[in-house]
Amino acid sequence: MFLIAGVQPKTRRLDDQPQRCPACGLAQAFTTRVDHYLSLFFIPLIRVKQGEPFLLCEGCQGTANGRRSPAGEEPLSGASTVCVACKSVFDRSFKYCPHCGQRA
Repeated sequence: MFLIAGVQPKTRRLDDQPQRCPACGLAQAFTTRVDHYLSLFFIPLIRVKQGEPFLLCEGCQGTANGRRSPAGEEPLSGASTVCVACKSVFDRSFKYCPHCGQRA
């Protein structure tokens, strides 16, 4: 007798209201979460780990953290900087913005 069991990821869309994608600028980004389920014969039964929400763009397949700072917010410490293109806050040690790719 064979018993096929394991843990598999399952992607869930948390809202149906599209948001603007920080990478491509289209309104095709949705708040998404990846949960891991214990499965038996490829049927998910029990959620064993709940993932963190993030933005997933259906157009460019880009991802961004769902808890991104608002555009007008200043950096909190001296080790952070604000991107001139997308207004995201990131670490000053990066040469390029991790959200849009603009040179810092």
